[in-house]
Amino acid sequence: MRKRTRRIAAAVFAFSLVAAACGDDGGDDASTADTTATAETTATEETTAPADTTAPADDPVAAAQAIVDQLRQIPTEIPVTSSITEPAPKKKIAWLACELPSCAEVGEDAQAFADALGWELKTINIKSFEPAPGVQQAIDWGADYITITGSPLALFQEQFDAAVAKGIKFAFGYTTEDPQTVDGGVEGLLTTMGDDSSVYTNGERMASWMIADSKAAANVVMVNIRDFQVLVAEEEGLKAGLAAGCPTCKFEGLPVTIDDLGAGKIPQLVVSYLQENPDTNYVHFAFGGLPTGVSEAVKTAGLSDKVKLTGVDFSAPNLQEVVDGTHSVWTSNPKAMALGLMFHACVLDAAGVEFTDEREAAKLSTFFIDTPEAAKAILDSGGLQNWKGPEGYIDQLKTLWAVG
Repeated sequence: MRKRTRRIAAAVFAFSLVAAACGDDGGDDASTADTTATAETTATEETTAPADTTAPADDPVAAAQAIVDQLRQIPTEIPVTSSITEPAPKKKIAWLACELPSCAEVGEDAQAFADALGWELKTINIKSFEPAPGVQQAIDWGADYITITGSPLALFQEQFDAAVAKGIKFAFGYTTEDPQTVDGGVEGLLTTMGDDSSVYTNGERMASWMIADSKAAANVVMVNIRDFQVLVAEEEGLKAGLAAGCPTCKFEGLPVTIDDLGAGKIPQLVVSYLQENPDTNYVHFAFGGLPTGVSEAVKTAGLSDKVKLTGVDFSAPNLQEVVDGTHSVWTSNPKAMALGLMFHACVLDAAGVEFTDEREAAKLSTFFIDTPEAAKAILDSGGLQNWKGPEGYIDQLKTLWAVG
């Protein structure tokens, strides 16, 4: 169970960390004003950095460094142990794949999961903000379970209710809805992997990296598409982490839109901000697709030696920039494993077994890549655009499913 106090910002919809939105952003004076981060601007969370990394409160740099050191380790185990003793009965499961590159990464092992289980899989292509027809198609197909990421429940509430009434159950990823095992959760929703609490924590962790790296002198601007509550949660986590660990650090938001991203405007928006705010020493990006072209624009403007570029949820181009020295740090986001854990929730349900560690699993696994050597090692390990999860993670899941 979890209890959270959410600070609701301008965003009204949840989405994947690499998702994109339509329309203009409405601004947010409280978030975009150049202010020193304070505790009053934060959200309250129970999913914070591991307690055993805490250092004395009077040594914020040491406290932050302890967290960073721990999170440089690449996870080797999936974050679940709940299991079944014999294979689950055969089921029909639908994967609703959106039109964005992120969904291709989430779903790249969907068939492998289904094949391991002997389940029938139907992949249904949807539009991120028009998921209802796809959900209806899954219902008409006779799905026992439906998996979907990013699209907020409000966009397909009617179809969701109809499906649940038929006994169909759902597994979500990268949204803010609470599963049925959580106080006040949604009936028929088995899990929400990579939810806002997970993303909030990743923002806090990045704050620790900045505090340690800057020796408690970080002046941060975050480039973000605030149309998605999940990304707002990351921003809140970063702001809260700075406020808690470094009262003298500063934070400001730079809201952008999908139109800005599609038109290639973000590099100039960042450069203009840095020219107007010359004390800024860190530019943070909410996900890996945002900083395309930024490092070159910053270099052309003669600002490369004044700022460090950081981000959450890397893709291969971001890692190459870490190798090249133009980006400083990125965190992982195991999107393929997220879908595997959504399948895991369905498998346990099919077998009548409680998903006791769902909340722990929902945080997903993450780590820092902040050296050229670490970035190159990942790039050389198979050329994947993303880190799918711990090595052999599918085999680990198969063992839990009694099919390994």
